[in-house]
Amino acid sequence: MTPGLLRLRLLGWSVALSTSMATVAAASASAGGPLVRVEAGKESPIEAADATRQGLTVVDLGDAWVPYIFRDAPAPVDPSTGVSPGSLQSRYKSVYLGLADDTGDLDGQPMAPGEHNYLELYGIPPTLRVLRQRFLDDAAAGDRCAGVQNELLRAVVYIPLREGKVAEKEAQKLLAQGRKLEAEARKRGLASMAELAGDPKLGEQVAAQLKYQAERAAFAEAERRLACEGGLFDKKLRHEPGKFDEALRTAVIRFQRKHKLYDAAAFRKETMLTLGRSLLENDHVDLLRVLTERVVSAADVLEDGSVDGKSGPPTYKNDKGETVPVRNLVEENLQALVVALDIDTPDKALAFLRRHESFTGLGVAVRLPARPDYYAPHMELSVEVDRGDVIYDPPFDASGKPNNMSRHRFPHMTLRVRYRDQTIPLVRFRTTIGGWRSDLASNGYEYLRYKGSDVGPRVWRNIVAGPVWIAPNSTPVRTLVKSKNVQGSSQLVVNYDEVGPGYLSAYGLVAAYNVVPGKDGKPDWDNGVRVHGSSEILSIRNPDAYSHGCHRLMNHLAVRLFSFVLHHRTMSVEGEKPLNFSRQFLWKEDVYEMRLPSRGYHFRLEPPLPVNVLEGNILGKQRRPITAYYPKPGTVYPPGPPPSPTGGPENRAGGGE
Repeated sequence: MTPGLLRLRLLGWSVALSTSMATVAAASASAGGPLVRVEAGKESPIEAADATRQGLTVVDLGDAWVPYIFRDAPAPVDPSTGVSPGSLQSRYKSVYLGLADDTGDLDGQPMAPGEHNYLELYGIPPTLRVLRQRFLDDAAAGDRCAGVQNELLRAVVYIPLREGKVAEKEAQKLLAQGRKLEAEARKRGLASMAELAGDPKLGEQVAAQLKYQAERAAFAEAERRLACEGGLFDKKLRHEPGKFDEALRTAVIRFQRKHKLYDAAAFRKETMLTLGRSLLENDHVDLLRVLTERVVSAADVLEDGSVDGKSGPPTYKNDKGETVPVRNLVEENLQALVVALDIDTPDKALAFLRRHESFTGLGVAVRLPARPDYYAPHMELSVEVDRGDVIYDPPFDASGKPNNMSRHRFPHMTLRVRYRDQTIPLVRFRTTIGGWRSDLASNGYEYLRYKGSDVGPRVWRNIVAGPVWIAPNSTPVRTLVKSKNVQGSSQLVVNYDEVGPGYLSAYGLVAAYNVVPGKDGKPDWDNGVRVHGSSEILSIRNPDAYSHGCHRLMNHLAVRLFSFVLHHRTMSVEGEKPLNFSRQFLWKEDVYEMRLPSRGYHFRLEPPLPVNVLEGNILGKQRRPITAYYPKPGTVYPPGPPPSPTGGPENRAGGGE
């Protein structure tokens, strides 16, 4: 590399956040807007004090709404004056607002008019201003999808994606088989091939053919449906009809992100159901999801039915000694809001949005269901993490042959409350544990390494909104850069997506530290394991996926969970923790500099919240974790044994993920 090729590239939060603080000021100024009482769709002005006296709850519908974890808090009182000098502001708040309102990108930079983020899938729902425009646009062009035969889409649960030469050969075989069956039906004087289904010799072939034809018809309708949605196809990519090419794959992904679907760029059940609905029907579903986060935040509830079993919800004895079920408070409060606003149909929702030209600072005072008697300002909460099936065996044997890594019991995390000598489960969320991951050794080669999850009693003392993950030296350098459009041209820049703060970061939007509490004046012992939000949705939902040791949650659930915990535990707000971290690294022929001014917005729980991580069910031959590096199949390594891993058992400088 010559000096002329050496370039320093920097795209940092220290820059992006300082240029966007005006957004925070504007958002703060918009607070305290109009407040209306709403009942059965009828609205009337009301004062906040009157709403409180009448037992109403104010639900913030304003475009400056952020989850509790990103809200400003009063700064500590100055002992000399007895006055708070101001507020503690989250650095990430302005970026969150820009992402939700389609005005800024994930680096805090302005977005071009007409562009959309579609980030609800990753924990950032759109503002009502964005949804209102979506409704209005679809209502104005309501016939643009009129030619789509929704019944063909609804008739198919799943469309297999047949690609490659083998798939093409199979498709040609099915087409030829169909022609033969149709010819046989004509020969017998039957109206259609379907009438051959009763023939014992042809029944299976007919069933397979009808299924294939339904899938082909649904595929063609799916193409039309994605096209008429508008704004989903990348103009730079050319789509060949009938092919699941990159252009169609990109459109499917954008459709799924727009409507918060977890179907992984495929035509699976939820995607097919959503494609089979009209534009306004989908807009209505989207609106209800967004309102769910607003009303859950306002009502300060968490129970969502996730603890229900085959026989229904668990039960407990209330303050009257009655045996009652754990309620689904999320659904109850959403339905109460829907009834109050009178928006239970797409047309009613459209009428409501048309009545409100602006949502700046808008609050609605509504009557919500009473909370259970176990609610209190400080609740005796605890967490249990069940690691499920645990496999310590390497993914490959010495010959490179894959080992069986199948699991049947998956990791779950349960939040409970202690009430009247009862332990009541409130929510149970699917999570992750650590496993075999790629790791960069000191000799510059990548190996496999088992990065497991600690077992035993822990506590949450620190909860961090907009957390930062400091990538250890073992992190492959290729992951620390990304391609970004900068002033009209594609450039490689520092990949702050991975380190944070942000919804794509290793720790997602919010994280709690799993630590062993210190005793006799000693500090907490921290092995880098976190419970945190994550955009790696498939790692949470996929039975064969693992983390680097942390317990991941979907971002929106993590935001709900930790907002609830902070509301119902004794805690203090510490605000942004300065970090002032910088690191230069070389990738190919360029030098990059990463700067992290803050560790995130910190909350401190005192007393800490107890957490217990169960060992789980150990499968396979290996009964304990392997601590050494394990060679990757097909990789040629230097002579001699691999170097020893450094940096502790998990090698998590700043924490794993």
